Amino acid sequence: MRNFSSMRFFLGAAIFVSFSLNITAQSTFKEKFSYRGYIKDMRILSFANDSSKNTQSVQQNLLHHRLNTRFQLDTSWELGVEFRNRVFYGEFLKYAPTFGDQLEVDQGILDMNWSWVNRPNVICHTALDRLWLNYSSSKWDVRLGRQRINWGQNVVWNPNDLFNVLNFTDFDYEERPGSDAFKAQRYFKNNSSLQVAYKFTNDPNEAVYAGMYRFNKKNYDFQLLAGKYHNDVALGVGWAGNIKSSGFKGESTVFLPTDDSSEQVVLTSISWDMSYGNGMYVLVSAIHNSNGVNDINQLLTLSGAAGAQPDLKSLMPNEYSLFAQASGAFTPLINGSLATIVAVDIGGVFLMPNISISLKQNLDLSIVGQSFYTIDNKNIAALSNAIFVRFKWSY
Repeated sequence: MRNFSSMRFFLGAAIFVSFSLNITAQSTFKEKFSYRGYIKDMRILSFANDSSKNTQSVQQNLLHHRLNTRFQLDTSWELGVEFRNRVFYGEFLKYAPTFGDQLEVDQGILDMNWSWVNRPNVICHTALDRLWLNYSSSKWDVRLGRQRINWGQNVVWNPNDLFNVLNFTDFDYEERPGSDAFKAQRYFKNNSSLQVAYKFTNDPNEAVYAGMYRFNKKNYDFQLLAGKYHNDVALGVGWAGNIKSSGFKGESTVFLPTDDSSEQVVLTSISWDMSYGNGMYVLVSAIHNSNGVNDINQLLTLSGAAGAQPDLKSLMPNEYSLFAQASGAFTPLINGSLATIVAVDIGGVFLMPNISISLKQNLDLSIVGQSFYTIDNKNIAALSNAIFVRFKWSY
């Protein structure tokens, strides 16, 4: 009964906010205020074999409300506020008694995460993951506050992304995490620019700050970056261009330790993608981690079901990995894709099939699978499996 009451409260509050904003948007602030968001209902079934090779399954349920707002203060200044409300319930909470406390851990200098209901059978959580003030002109773009700073070029693995690490398997968090940071960008002629950014942390020794220069040469976009990543000096290069009608991108960053607490690490990723006339899209990528470890169990830390965010220096925990994805439309209303990651040197395989169905305008159904396998001496064993069924209504 408590689960049902919490769900009714959450859905009622979300719908009330949506309709209230609709009325507000029709007022005199319509030209300055804008909003968008969604409500999701996702069921997750995880299953794996125990030590006796018996299949054990665990059910997880998630209700998710998102609201993104913008307020144009004048022609140059804009305020952005974005947050998400989530309700977790299901038997998985019995196996994760500290899950609610873990959700409250905020990586920024301001604590803007709250588990306002934290019980053994239900957790209600709110996270304010965007709160920024932005100034823009023809030559400048300056932003202060919780924001996403995206320096990556590739789709899957981004060694240049010093400020916000992307976890490809966490497909349900489209907006990605933000950082409490200051960012300033200066635009020059010939499509070149200089960007500097500083990520604030409670421990000054863990701060991240860097500069990046972007320019175009022979129809390729290049970027050069240098800065401090926690206890390392980071030096990187990236590019994006085309080989005939296909895309070719790459990134590489070297991390040079400033003390004896870590080792030098070089991350390099490249990708190739191609769109075909029949609507099919193919993406192939590879990554090399000079400090990769030989531990197949480390792949489980990338599980999107756990909401894990990998450390930049171990985007893939092993040394050599390959990625391939094919996607396309079966009908105008049904799309599908299949993504595969192969950890070459440790015999690990990750599969993620996805079917998306447009049920009606602004209402979609997605069915996603995630499976981790290990291949040893031609034997295939499952590490973990999960099925996600999600309804999403956008407004």
